[in-house]
Amino acid sequence: MKRPAICLFVWVAIVGWAATGHAKKGGGKAAAPAADQPADDSAGSADSGDQKAAPADDSKPAAGGKDAAGAASESLDTSDETQPAKVEEDLGAPKPAARATSTLSWNDILVVPRKRFIKAGRFELQPFTGLSVNDTLIRHYVFGADLNFFLTDVLWIGLQGQYFIKQLTNQEEVVGLVYNRAPTLNQYLYGGSFNFGYVPLYGKFALFNRHIMHWEMWASAGVGVTITKVIPRDPANDALAFQNTDLTPNVGIGSRFFIFDWLTVNFALRDYLVPDKFEPLLDGAQATPAITTADEAKANAHSALVNNLMFYAGVGFYLPTKFQYKTPR
Repeated sequence: MKRPAICLFVWVAIVGWAATGHAKKGGGKAAAPAADQPADDSAGSADSGDQKAAPADDSKPAAGGKDAAGAASESLDTSDETQPAKVEEDLGAPKPAARATSTLSWNDILVVPRKRFIKAGRFELQPFTGLSVNDTLIRHYVFGADLNFFLTDVLWIGLQGQYFIKQLTNQEEVVGLVYNRAPTLNQYLYGGSFNFGYVPLYGKFALFNRHIMHWEMWASAGVGVTITKVIPRDPANDALAFQNTDLTPNVGIGSRFFIFDWLTVNFALRDYLVPDKFEPLLDGAQATPAITTADEAKANAHSALVNNLMFYAGVGFYLPTKFQYKTPR
């Protein structure tokens, strides 16, 4: 009787031990789907409080028998609990406006550089020299000066004076030798005009990639007088040569290159429209009655409109030599 009882006790113990070991082994496998499904009350009583807070992750086991989620929760719990609320408060709060320092001023802000040269309210004295470019029979060299006053930086009025020196070209001799004819020519003596001008273009360029050169282009127009003198076809008739005082409008274009605050280099091309009178014909089928004086020659002269196109080069001196900006930077 004792022997069957002992055997039954041993058998029950073995079965109980095996059942307990199978339950522990199966419980670890059943915990895997707990990440997708909430744990029931029975499983909750068997699991610890940390397992309820964060589901287990078999792929990343943590040291000490805890999973990675549990370790992460513990690391968050050890931090300051007020810090997340402070971060949310800082992100949601409006940013304070930047305060300007007391040393900042408009004079310290340079947006566009000032113009290199100011002409408004200044005088320009411009001596120049040049020559005629559109007459193949006679060439005139000119020496003169401009006196301009700038009403604004782009608008001016001025006076111009000229003195001419004539030179007969080789073409004038060829005409006489080849065609056996003496050309009808006049020479310019003096000239003067009242002009006004406007500056439509202003710019700068790099000179030899080292210096910045400022320049401007201008257009001008005016009216004045030109004194001319007849060149007799026959040098023996020099007593019949007469002078003309012609009302002369003019137009021109040019440019200035600024060197210093008081000095410029100027180039210009100006066309003078001269309604001139020339020596009358003294012989041939179209000859006029006998002319014995210069007044009679002038009374019988024929007129024509002549374009006297001149090229100038000169330098401009500005007074006062210094200028002052009247507008802020």
